[in-house]
Amino acid sequence: MKFGPLATDELILSELGRRLEAERLAQDLTQAQLAAQAGVSKRTVERLEGGQSSAIANLIRCLRALDRLDGLDALLPEPQPNPVSVLKLRGKTRQRARPSAEVRPGGKPWAWGDER
Repeated sequence: MKFGPLATDELILSELGRRLEAERLAQDLTQAQLAAQAGVSKRTVERLEGGQSSAIANLIRCLRALDRLDGLDALLPEPQPNPVSVLKLRGKTRQRARPSAEVRPGGKPWAWGDER
């Protein structure tokens, strides 16, 4: 199943739980064994596999115990620079914006106007 924009949160949680269970079984582990290796409770593994809400840290611990953390890179890949921006900046270094509180045009420091 591919996750699309019309998939509900419940459907996605259920599918992630099904996949987690399938991977655990493929590695011939019981829920208790996975829980012990991941440092979570057996009930947490049951909730994750049952598609119930759980802290993302628990999912990460289980994925680490199953040696499947590499899938997280595919989940949110490292952002890549926009090719058009790279071409515009070629040979130049990007300048940081100056905070507006430093100096106004004309060289005078900014003030509210009621200070004299």
